[in-house]
Amino acid sequence: MGFIKEKYQRFRRWQENPFDFQDSHHPHKCCNCGGESDNNYCPRCGQKAVYGPITWKSVWQGVMDVWGVGTRSLPYSLWQLLWRPGYLMRDYISGKRQVSFPPVKMLVIVGIDSLMISQWIDPEEVKTAEVTSTGLRYVVDVVSQWLDVHQEWSVLLGFSFLILPIWSLFREAPKCHRHSLPQGFYIQVFIGTQFILVMMIIYFISTLCFHHYDGEFFGTLGFVVLIPLMLLIDFKQLFGYGWWGTLWRALLAVPMGLLVLKIFYLLGRATLYLFEKGMGPGLWESLLLGTDRIVLLWLLMEVVGVINRKEWRDDCGWWQVVKRPAVVALIYLVITVVCYSLGYEGGFVSILKSYIGLIGL
Repeated sequence: MGFIKEKYQRFRRWQENPFDFQDSHHPHKCCNCGGESDNNYCPRCGQKAVYGPITWKSVWQGVMDVWGVGTRSLPYSLWQLLWRPGYLMRDYISGKRQVSFPPVKMLVIVGIDSLMISQWIDPEEVKTAEVTSTGLRYVVDVVSQWLDVHQEWSVLLGFSFLILPIWSLFREAPKCHRHSLPQGFYIQVFIGTQFILVMMIIYFISTLCFHHYDGEFFGTLGFVVLIPLMLLIDFKQLFGYGWWGTLWRALLAVPMGLLVLKIFYLLGRATLYLFEKGMGPGLWESLLLGTDRIVLLWLLMEVVGVINRKEWRDDCGWWQVVKRPAVVALIYLVITVVCYSLGYEGGFVSILKSYIGLIGL
């Protein structure tokens, strides 16, 4: 048991800080500009301190650099993304850019690899149907088909709906305190890459071991088990909350992300109605339902803000704490009553149905 405990502690230390940067401490002259230094890189021009003669190893290194297997190695970044994902994200957004392969480029390469593997194993899976719609809907259908084929961008688009919820839920986290929305974008790029990588591994193992890949089953497995588990581990390492603080925030992030997705969907539907049918009933229905979802998201963000800030500990009075959420709740109640009086479905019920449909129940 002592041996296992020691191994685990070493692994935990590696997770938190796997890098050991050391200078050469040997004076040398830069081959490029002639400057003298004892650092690993020339402080004048930035070239690596010591370059030997060009060999076949140099040729191989140059070829590998094209595919992201050279400096800031792509395989090593993917390895970190499997074993220390949250710590890697925190390192990157805190300014340690040299510790990772460029995230967007990594997502594109992993997405292309995923598509190639899928096409190699099951060529029928990536075939698309002919688009027969016209007008603005034709553009929407073409973009949808393009996203179906280019998996890396569809995953990035899907996880981008979590940027605002994660920003709201983890604003006051012990680590990455007050992280920004642009930093949230890179967090979701890392998570999207991680998700594609995990699904690729499952896809590969399933095909090799069982000679069959059940897309519906593993899709449900991904959304019901993998995504919540990934988010739980990633956010605990990244933001520094305990297990319970991370758990309820990660669970709440999914329906809030669905809410953001629903808002974009309704606004897009309103735009289609406006261009195709003008100022008709469908336009007002979409705008009213979109407003309902926006206010619901606003209400959830206000409640989360009260929980995160813990203002009641400052003896400022309960009314001062709940005043803004109460006002937003009243606005939402009025909009919901109007929606139900017109026969439209309220935001809570809609999101619940969307989540049930997403997990295939």
